[in-house]
Amino acid sequence: MVVCFNKEMRKLLIILCLGICFVSCSKAQNGKESTMKEYQAKDITKLINKGKAVLFVNAIIKGDLDFSDIDDREMTAPNSFVAHVPSTIYFQSCVFLGDVKGNGYKEINGKKIPVKVRFTRDVQFMDCDFRKNVDFNDAEFQASANFSKSAFRGETQFNNILCMGHKNQWWELEADSTFMMCGSTFRGDLNLMDAQFKQDASLQGINVNNLQISNLKADGRLDLSNANINGFLLFNYGNCGDDVQLSFGKFDGRTDIIGTTFNGRCEMERSLFYGVVKLDRTAFKGGLNTEEAHFILTPNTEETSFANDSIPSFMGFKMNQ
Repeated sequence: MVVCFNKEMRKLLIILCLGICFVSCSKAQNGKESTMKEYQAKDITKLINKGKAVLFVNAIIKGDLDFSDIDDREMTAPNSFVAHVPSTIYFQSCVFLGDVKGNGYKEINGKKIPVKVRFTRDVQFMDCDFRKNVDFNDAEFQASANFSKSAFRGETQFNNILCMGHKNQWWELEADSTFMMCGSTFRGDLNLMDAQFKQDASLQGINVNNLQISNLKADGRLDLSNANINGFLLFNYGNCGDDVQLSFGKFDGRTDIIGTTFNGRCEMERSLFYGVVKLDRTAFKGGLNTEEAHFILTPNTEETSFANDSIPSFMGFKMNQ
């Protein structure tokens, strides 16, 4: 027997199938979370106060986790405190239902004194799901920092952080809201490969050895202005939906921007490129501004496309510079 479906019946069948798939996926996610053990954020600060390592896998953390709210705090200046976290911090495949903070305030005589957090050992939030805001502004990571494969649902701030470890991993992160890493210093390398920024992202004024941001997907504006990159910049095969700022930067090593698509305008105004620059197979659909930028060598532009087919000026360094 052959059953024939008219156009309306086919639409209903497709909607029904999609609904079944959505319910199945939701049940699978809920089923995963139902097997995860729940902990209160205060349980974590208690472990730190006891000098024990923080090791959680497949856990749900309820409440706001504030690393500045621990016992070991010292006044380092008349108007600042440092909270020392000597424990190893290890979270893998965890869900954080509240805010996660790496800074805070201590009230003295009715006055709020800022507290920044200093992590002495490795800090890892691998494959974690942050449901609310994440704020590690001014935090110090004296060993490695790893936030790879994590999903940031709320506003995310890593402004003015100091990372002293050789490898700092933020690869495959997914940020639903604004992502900020302004004025931060990395004594080693920073890996943001395969990151997805669904809103604006800013790494303005970042100071780093090598920066890896290949395969990056940025739906909002991406700001890398005033960057100081002491080694290489790898920005290959990315896709940027809005404007990208690479202005007023200093790039000491190799700069690879190969096969990347810039749908908005790309600004390189007044930046200094001391190494080889490769722009091969990159599409500057919104235009490229190189006004007063200086290149020690003319960039490679094999199969590179520019807006209106106009190649911008690639000014070389003068001998007295």
